[in-house]
Amino acid sequence: SVRCVQETENNLEKDQITIIAGRAKFLNNNTVECNGQQYQANHIIIAVGSVAEKLPIEGAELAMNSDGFFALEQQPKSVLIIGGGYIGVELSGVFNTMGTETYLSYRNADILHRFDKDCIHFLKQHMLNDGVRLLPSTVCTKITKQSNGLYRAEIEGHSEIKQLDVEVVLQAVGRVPDIDGLGLENTDVQVEKGRIISDENHFTSAKGIYALGDVTSPLQLTPTAIRAARILGETLFNNRQNLQMDYTNVPTVIFSHPPYGLIGLTEEEAIQKFGAENIKVYRSQFVHMFHSMIEDEQERSKHKVFLKYIVNLEDDERVIGLHCVGLGVDEMIQGFGVAIKMGATKRDFDRCVAIHPTVSEELVLMQPLYL
Repeated sequence: SVRCVQETENNLEKDQITIIAGRAKFLNNNTVECNGQQYQANHIIIAVGSVAEKLPIEGAELAMNSDGFFALEQQPKSVLIIGGGYIGVELSGVFNTMGTETYLSYRNADILHRFDKDCIHFLKQHMLNDGVRLLPSTVCTKITKQSNGLYRAEIEGHSEIKQLDVEVVLQAVGRVPDIDGLGLENTDVQVEKGRIISDENHFTSAKGIYALGDVTSPLQLTPTAIRAARILGETLFNNRQNLQMDYTNVPTVIFSHPPYGLIGLTEEEAIQKFGAENIKVYRSQFVHMFHSMIEDEQERSKHKVFLKYIVNLEDDERVIGLHCVGLGVDEMIQGFGVAIKMGATKRDFDRCVAIHPTVSEELVLMQPLYL
């Protein structure tokens, strides 16, 4: 929002950081140009982030992206969201909760197809129960504007829906590093498949040029970029050479409706890495405590929570993945993230006394083996 941007600029100015508004371009390894003015430095950090990828179809310019969502001044009565990743799933929940007729089209068989299958199945059922129209294994091939002001999207892959007329089409098909026009060809910075190559310390192949955040990391998460920047600053200016960003076991939350919080491996990844015979999975599904007093059983059953964690049997039953879907799990996952980062085991979970009545207590009560 405008307010957040203004607050950030104010904080930078308080720290005596000069803001130069404009698009910078490298002239060589230690010189950039912005607004016709040249700047030189011994250390240059590339942290330009990413931009929304565009659909390669006719009429793609008629579809807004996530930036356009935040610029909406009126709630649309109907929306088609194209893309089943983080952004598409999150925004479909927002639109649907506000009462907008919401369609979510995605080319894979599942939303969030790289995430844990149990959790995706549970989340999809919630979304369907809430009224989101899911269109799996579909692609939008063309968008046109109709005389009545609606946008018509041509759909392939669905047995019934071949076209949709909606007030808004929103494309959320991924994000790509925002490096076009940076002049990297004038430097020794190595780029591969549109992403800047950097080492574990965020050093690029060009001396004095560093890259962090979405331009180089596969984890497109703001907190990872912030932490990486702090570590790089300590390395360069406080000589803390032993610091490195650890991209393993990074907790994150998909702010779907309900939210999905996770850390570590999915069950599928754990099987691939350790073998099915070397892992054990603990699962629990129940009505959320907040809604447990609802008398109508059918209504109460709509408010379930799904909790799951995976342990490595060959490593003292160490917890290698934790996944939670339901109201409030976005707050739960941060604390359990600390425990898992420290190497928590099934024994550690079992030895922790439960806090009742909470949802998270189920994680330390699930099939207790060590009392």
